[in-house]
Amino acid sequence: MKSTFGLIILSALILFATQIRAQQVASEPSNPDYRTAAQTRDLVKDPLFQRNRITLQLTAGALASHVGIGPETDTFNYTMTNLRLGWMLNTPAMSSHPLDGNVEFIFELSASGIFEGAGNYLVGPTALIRYNFVQPNWVVTPYIQVGAGLTFTDASDDQSQRAIGQELEFTPQASIGLKYQVADNWTFDGEFIYHHISNAGLSDRNLGINALGGMIGFTYYFDRLWD
Repeated sequence: MKSTFGLIILSALILFATQIRAQQVASEPSNPDYRTAAQTRDLVKDPLFQRNRITLQLTAGALASHVGIGPETDTFNYTMTNLRLGWMLNTPAMSSHPLDGNVEFIFELSASGIFEGAGNYLVGPTALIRYNFVQPNWVVTPYIQVGAGLTFTDASDDQSQRAIGQELEFTPQASIGLKYQVADNWTFDGEFIYHHISNAGLSDRNLGINALGGMIGFTYYFDRLWD
């Protein structure tokens, strides 16, 4: 459990540092790489990453336990489908610095089917913070994200396992991904995800699940609804 929250804290610090760097660039008009918002729109043919732009992402994939993280538990493998509604919080400075980008808040609804291990399903909401590494005229955008949520599952009904002890569990997680622009308002997305499931000691059974997996999907970028 300590390693899980250590990973979440490290990822959050990276997000914080990159956001500070973006603000520093934006506050230095003498920087030759600096771009105003208007110049950014001229520089990039169709800027997907702008303040107050709303996104809708659908991803699907599979995750597997027994990845060498945390205590050894019974096998727990599952598919995952995520519907994510995102909100861009800032417009990138669009300098040449490799850490420039923008922050996106995401609300996610996740549904998983357990195909090996106790139980049948995992369903619940998650809040995520994503940092998109945005560079001028790139069609591929890397990102990192961290978050936590809740999941409801019937896996706890199986008394023979010690990993999941109650119907309501917590799901801290972290991901790295890539977005490839395939049309004016569309990207094709690939993501590698670390997903943890546990109940923070609220139940006697709480060995937890640590799973790794891959996701693919698409994102649609709505036009800005307000400035």
